[in-house]
Amino acid sequence: MPDTSYKVSSADIVFEEFDGDLVVLNLASGQYFGLNSPAAAIWTSLVSGVCPADIANAGPKAKAVNKFVEDLLSFELIFPAPDAKATLKPGEIAALRAIGPEPLIEVYDDLADLIVADPIHDVDQEAGWPNLPTSE
Repeated sequence: MPDTSYKVSSADIVFEEFDGDLVVLNLASGQYFGLNSPAAAIWTSLVSGVCPADIANAGPKAKAVNKFVEDLLSFELIFPAPDAKATLKPGEIAALRAIGPEPLIEVYDDLADLIVADPIHDVDQEAGWPNLPTSE
């Protein structure tokens, strides 16, 4: 298992928890991803800089964690960030030990065209809505 830390790949990747599950949205592609509660627990630790080996040592099977990381990398939701190394917090350890079923990612692109075309995301980062970004 790699001893590499990871971060969210870009500002276009946003996520929100709903009743233990997590929805991850890629604003650039319009794809969104449903993560079950085991996947949400791993995601939370992973994007805070905890390496997959430490996550697997806390509870989930190494094979499941590796597969989950590979999936996140293939969807370009995370990227290696060795300088972001962090350790598990007590609450994260408890959540990871309680993991039951395998982490699961469901991929949806049925609304991709609408999400990508949503003009509220095309804003000047400093000025905010309704200011469009300036062309460079």
